Amino acid sequence: MINKDNLLKMVPKKEDRVLIKSVIDKYMKYEKTNISTYTNFLDIRQYKLIEKILKHEKISFNTYKACEECEKLLIYFGNYEDYVTVYSFKNSDIKHKDVLGTLFSLGYDIDTIGDIFINDDVIYITNLSRLNNFLENSLYSIKNKRVKLEKVNEIILKEDRFINLKIVIPSYRLDVIVSKLAHLSRNDSIKIINNNMVLLNYEEVTNNSKIVNIGDIISIRKVGKFIINKELLVSKKDNYLVEIKKYN
Repeated sequence: MINKDNLLKMVPKKEDRVLIKSVIDKYMKYEKTNISTYTNFLDIRQYKLIEKILKHEKISFNTYKACEECEKLLIYFGNYEDYVTVYSFKNSDIKHKDVLGTLFSLGYDIDTIGDIFINDDVIYITNLSRLNNFLENSLYSIKNKRVKLEKVNEIILKEDRFINLKIVIPSYRLDVIVSKLAHLSRNDSIKIINNNMVLLNYEEVTNNSKIVNIGDIISIRKVGKFIINKELLVSKKDNYLVEIKKYN
């Protein structure tokens, strides 16, 4: 039997407790009815938090994201039932922030907005399928530019979306990695971390010794956004050669 009160004590932030409670309620409803259910879109920080709780309770779950490059995913219990739809439209003058701002103005919340990709003149929007009718009937223009939505089966992205980097680090401490990526001294990397200029998985972090994991996303103000992609090798001196993907 799941004790939600005890679980929620493990989560310090109020908004995270609300999220965890919602996910546990969905699971308990699935267990009772055997009807598949799912979360809204989760960013990587939210997912890792929920994953920890679900694994702690030995709860089986599944995940889905529209493509490998997506940063947002959803958790579902039971069978996948076309919870996400991908739309595309063509316009070379519309930017990511324009699409995001329009969706917010239509009433979307951050957890109901999926990944948005700009690929030359093609824009992709990943949408919760239950909101398809709303999107199709509401999204006619962005920045006074007419858009025509079309459902597509896949997201096709250009290969040069990322710049591939390789760094050698003695440890996976945040300040060590930020120092390498921003070309700063360790002391200066600690300063920008302490000044809230670094996000780890979309969350401000001031603990410069925090350990970064493969798959984590680091955003450094005025430098860029990076994915810790994979560890290539460990040297005899215990240094790590790590592949980093920088958003182009």
